[in-house]
Amino acid sequence: MSYGQSSYLCGCGYYVGHTKRYLPQVQLDAHTTILSNTSRTTLKQTFTNPTSYDVKQCLYTFPLYDGVSVVAFDCRIGSRVLRGVVKERSQAKATFDQAVSRGETAGYLEQSLDASDVFSTHLGNIPANETIHVEITYVGELKHDAEADGIRFTIPTRIAPRYGSAPSAHSSTEASAQKRSGISIIVDASVAEGSFIRGIQSPSHPIAVTMGSTSTSSDAEVALHKASATLSLGTTELDQDFVLLVLTKDTGTPKAILESHPTLANQRALMLTLVPKFSLPRSNPEIVFVADRSGSMEYNIPTLKSALKVFLKSLPVGVRFNICSFGSRNSFLWPKSQAYSRESLDKALAHVDTFRANYGGTEIFDALKDTISNRHGDIPCEVMLLTDGEIWDQNRLFTYLNGAVRERKASLRLFALGVGDDASHSLVEGVARAGNGFAQTVKNNEKLDSKVIRMLKGALSPHTTDYSLEIKYDDQGAHEDDFELVEKVTDSLKVLLSDTKTPTESEAKEETKPISFFGEAPGKAGPEKPPSADNATTDPFGHLPTISIPKILQTPQAIPPLYPFSRASVYLLFFDESHKIPKSVTLRAKSEYGPLELDIPVEVLSSPGQTIHQLAARKAILELEEGRGWIYEAKHTNDAERLVKECYPGRFDEMVQREAVRLGVRFQVGGKWSSFVAVQANEDGSEGEEVGTSEPPVESASICRSAGDSDEDMGFGLIDTVPAPKQVSKTGGGTGTFSSFDVIDYSDDDEGFQTCGLGAPTRGVRPGRPSPAPSYRYAAMGNMTLSVDKRFSAQLASLTPQNKTRSVAVSSYARGSFEATGGVSKGARTGGRGGRAGSNKFLGDRSADDVSYGAVTPAPQTANEKVHAIIELQDFEGWWESSDALSAILQVEVPTSQTKEWVTMLVVKWLEVRMKAEGEVWELVVEKARGWLEGQVMGEGEMERLEREVDGLVK
Repeated sequence: MSYGQSSYLCGCGYYVGHTKRYLPQVQLDAHTTILSNTSRTTLKQTFTNPTSYDVKQCLYTFPLYDGVSVVAFDCRIGSRVLRGVVKERSQAKATFDQAVSRGETAGYLEQSLDASDVFSTHLGNIPANETIHVEITYVGELKHDAEADGIRFTIPTRIAPRYGSAPSAHSSTEASAQKRSGISIIVDASVAEGSFIRGIQSPSHPIAVTMGSTSTSSDAEVALHKASATLSLGTTELDQDFVLLVLTKDTGTPKAILESHPTLANQRALMLTLVPKFSLPRSNPEIVFVADRSGSMEYNIPTLKSALKVFLKSLPVGVRFNICSFGSRNSFLWPKSQAYSRESLDKALAHVDTFRANYGGTEIFDALKDTISNRHGDIPCEVMLLTDGEIWDQNRLFTYLNGAVRERKASLRLFALGVGDDASHSLVEGVARAGNGFAQTVKNNEKLDSKVIRMLKGALSPHTTDYSLEIKYDDQGAHEDDFELVEKVTDSLKVLLSDTKTPTESEAKEETKPISFFGEAPGKAGPEKPPSADNATTDPFGHLPTISIPKILQTPQAIPPLYPFSRASVYLLFFDESHKIPKSVTLRAKSEYGPLELDIPVEVLSSPGQTIHQLAARKAILELEEGRGWIYEAKHTNDAERLVKECYPGRFDEMVQREAVRLGVRFQVGGKWSSFVAVQANEDGSEGEEVGTSEPPVESASICRSAGDSDEDMGFGLIDTVPAPKQVSKTGGGTGTFSSFDVIDYSDDDEGFQTCGLGAPTRGVRPGRPSPAPSYRYAAMGNMTLSVDKRFSAQLASLTPQNKTRSVAVSSYARGSFEATGGVSKGARTGGRGGRAGSNKFLGDRSADDVSYGAVTPAPQTANEKVHAIIELQDFEGWWESSDALSAILQVEVPTSQTKEWVTMLVVKWLEVRMKAEGEVWELVVEKARGWLEGQVMGEGEMERLEREVDGLVK
């Protein structure tokens, strides 16, 4: 396997002979609507064909965030509009190829078979001197960001070089030749009434923020639950993922929302979402940190080392731990995990200090396989993967992890931390899904402490098992006090199988004619006909046994463990013909400390919509793509002991694909096995603008939202319809956040690491958009400009003092985070890629290559730096002692004559009082210190006396 190409196909490329050329992309616009924890994004890409000849076919490859659901694909070439429809992948490609061969203009959108976050757009027959507009709409769930305690929205902007053999469609021979004249990203955020938005931040780019309204709001509308952000390119290029954090209040409240489909009869979907807050005693498992030291990690090693040191210093006494370093090879710090002790911690910290990106390629599969095989079998094992995840062969890894976790049931979990600007979201999220853990990402120069602590708290939480959902219905035909209907979702997994289609009555009566041993094949008459366009619509799954569909389809099928303060979502798709209305949903689970249970009332949306259906369908499809899902657990109706996959082992993989395609076509959602195709309308209007007419009516769904839906509520029907978006100003004037377009010329990306995909710029602009008038223009905070409506300020004044303080703290945090992102631009990833052949499996043979030479550490200045310095000074057992370094950090004279107990209490109170904002960083450290104090301090009231003595020094 090779190290991947120096770049992947960037821009809309085509060939003239053997020479590769590109259609210039002249504009890229993205408009996103965030509602609570979901998003809908419309991505508009504009290309031109400046040549004097038609372009037969071109290909544009770009990234989207892992797990998003592509729900619309439109192409406009000149005055012609082509609207896409979802078909089975091979059928869609055949339809596209046939249209192109007829000389028609056509479009085709597909997901990579090797990575769920890589997509390709094919355009055929582009006229000379013509402009092409490609519009893609996708919806997705938003991640919870532990560092900011908010919702994290990401627009990937590049496909980084990945280890392994790239699919042929994604390899290239030269760098991008795109020229852009504009990049604009607008994000409108809304939360439900009763909650409010505390602020909006971007750790990746400078943004302009408007609080109290959105880009689609009228001037009369001002509300605490609305905000908007616009990307400004005045000071930076879009050379990394665009990340936005929406800080909200009370969005963790459990909710169950029921949506009816606007066009599919009796079709309903339910979304259950919550941020658990249960508390169980901590466990003492085995924890193995699997650290990526491949060549691609060269610029991420400082972040990796920082994360590992926080992990190691925060471990509680009683756990066992180990460190696995991997690249082309892998090695363990110890042959088996060791007990956490002073000696083992010191050795581990010294080992981390030697880390360099000198392990060659990125062989994650072997590292995880060896880690799981090497674990202690008698205690639960928690695997913490830290990687940039830049590999292509992800399916093989997910398949192995599915089997490993299923085999060991509740004794194994995997968590993943994506490190660096180019971490593969599909890899880290996929590992966490397969491993029943959760994933987070941290960009270069982004704070990571809270994320690391959250992951560690998740790993230390006891294993919970046997999650199940029960639905309670309103019985409209009985009195309220009579009884209620209760249905367990898993009961619908018994399905009816049939090897052949059920014949009709007339077919049953018809006598089967004998087949001659020497004659035409059955059903044939005359010479064989050449293939026609009809072949594109032939059912590729017609030879498979039929299988009934569950009345209720749950996704994820096996609800993964829930973790305190980590958002979780479960979807239900109802396929039954009844009109029963769910009244509530009960979530149950088991733990060694007793059962867990939560009853959540169901909120029924007043207007039909598609968003929840499409999110549910995509999640179900993604499970099938990764080797899980309802069909893997389905059992034969007449044989409850036999799984469907055991009945048809030779055809089961095709049955899985068929189910994924069924869901994709029914709900118009793209995936690995179903693609969008947009072709010219035929004379009979069977394809093109008349969306879905080539499909059976029951499988057809409008790609557009319902007439009553607005951009702002994304089809949920929770927010009133709003006016059309305001026109973006290109000439300025008024009191807008920006007054004009300032064109900035950027240099190309560094050698060997060409920016790819969305927003890979060589030229950028600063978009201007008027904010609602009248407004105050606030001074820039770092790289962020905040525009606050007067009426919003008046409403903000009505908040409690505590909430006002939190809002101000957000601005302060934003200023600090933006100042920290200046950094040095990333250069070429070179060096460190050659692994040492024949090295020992363990670290007794460390060579000089593993030794790093320290530098003078500057005195800590920021609160975060001070907290880290304090943690460095803590003893393994949890105490601190007097030192000049400690006095300098605390800015308190610590007498050398004071006992360890006194000094430790001083540090604990100093952290709790002066470093309250960094609480998640020092939480486990203080817990360890208080545990030590409780074991040392003798006599009643001694702890309280120490607290009183040091209180005056820290307040």
